[in-house]
Amino acid sequence: MFIPLALVVTLALVSGLEFPGAKKHASMWKLDETLTISSDSSLTMRIALNPRNAAELTDKVHSIADPKSANFRKYLDNKQITELVGVSQADMDRVLAWARESNFEVVEVPQNRDWITVRATAGAIEKGLKTKLASWTSDINGQRKIGAVESYTIPDHVADVIQFIPGMTSFSFGSWRPVVQSADAAAVKEPNGVPAAVTPATIWKTYQTPTEGSHGSKLGSQAVIEYGKSANFNTADLQSFFKQLNPEQLGETCGVAYGDNNGDVRASVEANLDVQYIMATGQFVNTTTYKIAEPGVGIEDQMLDYTYIVGNQTQPALVHSISYGEYGGDYDNATDQRFNYELQKMAARGITVLLASGDNGVGCDKAGTTQEYDYPSSPYITMVGATYVDSSSGDEVGATLSSGGFSKDFYRPSWQDSAVNGYFASPTYKAHTPSETFYRDGRAYPDVAAFGQNVQVVTGGKASGVSGTSCSAPIFAGIVANLNHELMSQGLAPMGWINPWLYANPQMFTDVTSGSNPYEKCDGFFAGPGWDPVTGLGTPIYPEMLKAAFPAKKQ
Repeated sequence: MFIPLALVVTLALVSGLEFPGAKKHASMWKLDETLTISSDSSLTMRIALNPRNAAELTDKVHSIADPKSANFRKYLDNKQITELVGVSQADMDRVLAWARESNFEVVEVPQNRDWITVRATAGAIEKGLKTKLASWTSDINGQRKIGAVESYTIPDHVADVIQFIPGMTSFSFGSWRPVVQSADAAAVKEPNGVPAAVTPATIWKTYQTPTEGSHGSKLGSQAVIEYGKSANFNTADLQSFFKQLNPEQLGETCGVAYGDNNGDVRASVEANLDVQYIMATGQFVNTTTYKIAEPGVGIEDQMLDYTYIVGNQTQPALVHSISYGEYGGDYDNATDQRFNYELQKMAARGITVLLASGDNGVGCDKAGTTQEYDYPSSPYITMVGATYVDSSSGDEVGATLSSGGFSKDFYRPSWQDSAVNGYFASPTYKAHTPSETFYRDGRAYPDVAAFGQNVQVVTGGKASGVSGTSCSAPIFAGIVANLNHELMSQGLAPMGWINPWLYANPQMFTDVTSGSNPYEKCDGFFAGPGWDPVTGLGTPIYPEMLKAAFPAKKQ
């Protein structure tokens, strides 16, 4: 049987010509012998090229984010990014000549000149890359994809230009979604209390966010990123949400920046949640969705697709919220590093990207001896953990589901050192040191937190409680969009990449000092004074964030 799936490929920054097959896919991905790939079936392949001056791009991004720098918030446009990282014409000519020699049709060379997209038959791809393609099926979720049986090889004469081909040897473990429960369900309860219902009014009061405005009155833009063909929001549910819980915005709409939205036919709680709560906090800010729905492509490759799409847009949204991910370690590291590079390009353009940290606490191996970690965990995204309001005390508490800990994909960046070392030296950590191992030198997360338990989302016209950091990310994203409006109203540039700024201004957060995030056999961490791996720096105090957003202004 022939399956017309798209194969998305990227090239990796590695020495040597052969790209080995994934080590971990055999246990969860099986060759599907019931589906065969015809040699003349047409496939689309995206190839990543080695960027020029990647280290200089990193330096520029850090300089742009530094209030002490002369380049502070002096963002680059796409033409300037191309001049910095795009491959030379001579190198591009070599790659295009190789593509033609391999009978690959060149479909696209994007503006930044660090990718090419080609279309070819399966037979031509197998010959050109010295590989064998096959159909695979995941034992975890039944997903199907096309990938290399073993390795693939880039010819010597273009190996210095081509980085890697995404999707060829990366086999996703799986992805997580929000925990959808009714308000009184057991899964919404916490060991030490019951989460109260959270509505937009709870957010406005607790985080002191602005509610004034009218249609078209706010500068800037915000977007939610959805993955999968069913990730649609329902327009009637959005208006019902406004009518029931946010009447000032009745009649406001959400556009589509990429893909389609079939929410009036098939809606998802995730997409409803994302749109409703980014608009509840970022009131009257222009809002759009991106829907990435590549068939047979793992979540890590779809993340890369998302950055590719944004990189080719002239005016993408300034604030992006992502509530999807997977558990760390079971993916192609080349793809992860390329995603990190693409995020730097977005940061250089003044785009803020926020990500739900995950819903599995610290994660845990089967033996209970080692903590896991979440993907993605790039230092160039802001990872948002979850809290809840205790229905008895009214206090904000770190949610048990809130994923946090230390990534093995990236070392801890310097701007985290003081906060994280403070946690390791704290009485909280000394009294509750986990018995399981973790990589304490890795990028620490979450960075911040927001409500993520029993958040009232309207689906099918009815409000019900939803739990997960999927709630937290859009809430925090809307707050950043408000800051952008305030800055842009004064003729200033938007926030852009905010992580160093967050850690330099701990006064902007309510310090959440109770709660923990154990998972299965692993102890997890406990919240305490200062940064912690349950709630990060804490939850937002909008007036303080607004003050700190104007660093050159005398207070």
